[in-house]
Amino acid sequence: MTIATVTSARDLSRFEELPVELIDDLPNATDATTSRSGFGDSFDRIQAGIQGWLRHWEPQRLPAFTPVRDEMPESDRGRSSLHAAATQADGAVRVTASVYDPPSREGAPLGWSRNWASVAVLPPARDAGRLYYRFRVSSRLVLDGQASMSLVSTSVNFGIVADAAKASPFQTAGFATPIARPLVGVQAREDQDADASQVFEGSIAVRQGDTPAMGFVIGTDVLFRDGWVRVHEGSSTWIGSADPGATGTVEVRYVPSTMLRFFDRTVLGD
Repeated sequence: MTIATVTSARDLSRFEELPVELIDDLPNATDATTSRSGFGDSFDRIQAGIQGWLRHWEPQRLPAFTPVRDEMPESDRGRSSLHAAATQADGAVRVTASVYDPPSREGAPLGWSRNWASVAVLPPARDAGRLYYRFRVSSRLVLDGQASMSLVSTSVNFGIVADAAKASPFQTAGFATPIARPLVGVQAREDQDADASQVFEGSIAVRQGDTPAMGFVIGTDVLFRDGWVRVHEGSSTWIGSADPGATGTVEVRYVPSTMLRFFDRTVLGD
C-alpha cells in the first residue's frame, strides 16, 4: 500500500489552528445518550471474499479411459493375459492377470504392455490470463507369485495445451516422458501390496476464448520368466483431486491477467 505524501505546507493550513470550541463542546465520557454509526464497509468482507476465492478450485471430470496399446507374447494368441476391467468415468484403470511360464521354455522374458488414454476439454477462458491446475496420481499393485524374474510397473504421461482447436495435448513437448512412474519393478512375491501417490501442480497461459485440453495416458507393464505371477483385483492406477479422496477429477482455476498484474505490483513487488 502506498500513502500519498504532502507536497506543500499549504495543504495543511486548515490544521494550523484546532477548532477548540467545537472540541470543547463534545459530550463527556459518561454521556450515553448519543451513539455513532456509518463508518463505511469494513475490510473484513473484502478479505473473506479473497480468502474464499483463493481456496476455491473447479473440479473437472475426466472421461473414461480408452484402451490403446496392447502388446503381449505370441503365446497369448491375440488375447492379452493382462486383463482390464471396463473403464468408467472415475479416472481409474483396473488390471488383473494370471500368467505362467514353464521352466522348459527358452528365450527372452515374457512381457505385456498396455496403456489407456483420456482427454478432458475445459470450458473456454472468459478472459486472458493463466489456467492453473492440480491433480493426484496414485497406483496400487496387489501381487503374488514365484518366478526367477517378475517385474510389474505403472506409469502416467500428461500433456496440456491452451487451445484444443489448435493443438493436441498428446503432442506437447516432453509428453513421451512420464510425469510419474508410481510403481517401478515391483516383484510378484507372496502377499505383495505396494502403493504410491504424488500431487502435480502447474499452469499455462491462455487467451480469451481459448479452450484448454488436458491429456492423460495410464500404462501398466508386466515382465517375467520361469514361474507364475498373479495380479489381483485391487490393482489399479488412477487420477484424482489433489486432496486424497475423490477420483476421476482434476482441479482447475482461471486467473485473469488483471488479477495477475495486481498481485505482481502489490504482493510480489515487481
